[in-house]
Amino acid sequence: MHTFLFEEGLWAASGEYVDEAMHRAALDGETRVTHRPGEWLNEGRMRIALAGGPVIIENRYRIVPFAGGADFTSWESDNPALGTLRGHFIVVGNAILSACTSLDRRCTGMEFLLQETPGRYLNRGALFSPEGRISSWSVILERKD
Repeated sequence: MHTFLFEEGLWAASGEYVDEAMHRAALDGETRVTHRPGEWLNEGRMRIALAGGPVIIENRYRIVPFAGGADFTSWESDNPALGTLRGHFIVVGNAILSACTSLDRRCTGMEFLLQETPGRYLNRGALFSPEGRISSWSVILERKD
């Protein structure tokens, strides 16, 4: 049974970020999942330790709750750098997969969340533009509450 997204909670994130030029940097942060009637929120803040100084990335996913018995749903997120992203989550065994596209179709992305334990997920993902990689990441999410 999945706990991330499906249960409210605060999750710590740590791992590695890779930018379009293949520069690698440590990242840390947290994300909070909350459930409201008709909408789940996944609000995260990540700090990336780049050579020129830390960069903060904030995301706010608005997720349509999974309907009873469904294994997929849709989501939307406003990103200051990329615009509005729309995507889907699908549960496949012990993984939650996601794919997205920006409204202007200039950006596509994919990620997966692999559940290791109820309180720990491996998260891997990438964003692309027509020119190539925007970013990729390798993150561990651990439940804090």
